[in-house]
Amino acid sequence: KLAAEGGRRRYQWDFDPNMEIYTCNQDGTDLKALTNSPGYDAEGSYSHDGKQIVFTSSRDGDPDLYIMDADGSNVRQITNVDGYDGGPFFSPDDKWIIFRSDRQQEHMLQLFAVSVDGKKEVQLTDDLNTVNWAPYFHPSGDYLVWTRADYSRGPSGANFDLFTMEITEEDGLLVGGDVARITDHAKADVLPVFSNDGTKLMWTSSRTEDGSSQLWIADWMRGKK
Repeated sequence: KLAAEGGRRRYQWDFDPNMEIYTCNQDGTDLKALTNSPGYDAEGSYSHDGKQIVFTSSRDGDPDLYIMDADGSNVRQITNVDGYDGGPFFSPDDKWIIFRSDRQQEHMLQLFAVSVDGKKEVQLTDDLNTVNWAPYFHPSGDYLVWTRADYSRGPSGANFDLFTMEITEEDGLLVGGDVARITDHAKADVLPVFSNDGTKLMWTSSRTEDGSSQLWIADWMRGKK
């Protein structure tokens, strides 16, 4: 994901045995390591103001969420619960982090949100018959989009489609509301993101003739007539 100023990008360096996080210019120059710790450092994304990066790290033995300044300094842990926490993204106001988690350690990922200081946490989905991942806020902050699959009939009957969930804030906590299904296709639809102005939705889908995963984009018309 590009930083807010558009001049650098964050990515995971797949060839590093310790899975560190690096930045570079868009043309690939000026490569810099932002992390240097034992274990898995990956799945990073910038805050909307470009000043912070949230990421997953197993530096303390369990995959938890951390935030660091965009230059790799001032690292602080924001989750500390058994089970995998990953795929984090900032809310549009940069006050919350949405992420997927396997708190039950049964590989049935659920959606959570945690405040950037780690003091408040809420669970947004709670159905161990479903796998939920890749949550991403609409720029309005009024709802998020994510990928869900129903495993109640076993893996052979599960397929990933896109859904939206209304989000409000009550008593200082995020609250999940109405859920709507966005795609209904025999092939997988995953990893949705909105454009910065909220008018486009892009995702990865295997709805191709050869079954390969490709990028798809569509106009986002929610709330418009």
